[in-house]
Amino acid sequence: MTAVLLTGAGSGIGAATALRLDRAGIRVFAAVHDPADGTILARQSSPNLSVHTVDVTDRSSVEGLAEAVSSQLGADPLTAVVNVAGEGIGGPLEILPIESLRHQLDVNVIGPVSVTQCVLPLIRRGRGGRVVFVGSMGGLVAVQFAGAYHASKYAIEAIGDAWRQELAPDGIWVSIVEPGPVATPIWAKAVESLDRLPASGRYAERIDAVRETLRKASKNSPNSDKVAAVIEQAVTAAKPRSRYPVGAAAMVVPKIRRLVPDRLFDKAAQQATTRGAKDE
Repeated sequence: MTAVLLTGAGSGIGAATALRLDRAGIRVFAAVHDPADGTILARQSSPNLSVHTVDVTDRSSVEGLAEAVSSQLGADPLTAVVNVAGEGIGGPLEILPIESLRHQLDVNVIGPVSVTQCVLPLIRRGRGGRVVFVGSMGGLVAVQFAGAYHASKYAIEAIGDAWRQELAPDGIWVSIVEPGPVATPIWAKAVESLDRLPASGRYAERIDAVRETLRKASKNSPNSDKVAAVIEQAVTAAKPRSRYPVGAAAMVVPKIRRLVPDRLFDKAAQQATTRGAKDE
């Protein structure tokens, strides 16, 4: 039986993917950060899905997860690891607390690397294993007040490329899924991160506008099901692609960005990220 370890399974893209893989008859090791989310997920799934609590920023917690998965697999291989767990922290880089930047990179960059390192021995038990990183269109295009998030997703692009080359001789496929805007709890958490920023008269008006833009995005973006379907492709395809852009924006905007001069793009991005309040 195909067996997949999935992080970030407590909500959003991760939960949608866990349930989709479970319905497809795949054995799912669903890693969640909040045990309460795990309880809800377990009620919706079959016995082929097991829930595991993990903090991807804690190496000992990640090692414990790998040991639990290994114990349940016995001598069988792990088919794939899908790194979904992530956060979005917003705010001008000038006033962003350095600990917030460190946490952003710890969750979105160090965490996926740590998880993948720990389970690669389980993947090597079989042939044609998969490593999937859920990146973002934000790993190809950057806009104001999301510098920390973009830095983390740009890093995932580089990590995916490097690891794809390193693991190819072993027959392990590495893919990066690059969604455009998706309606998930990450938007609400990004708004919360803006609310926690130090007071700043210089940025206050633009931060208020960005806050409204994020709230609108959380309501108007497509749901996670489309991304979950693409992740399933990356896990099950005979020859998975190295990159899977998801949604029209993810397919079009990065291509346009490469053709547009920086100053013209900057002006358009500034208008786009602050139009939420103007549309009220």
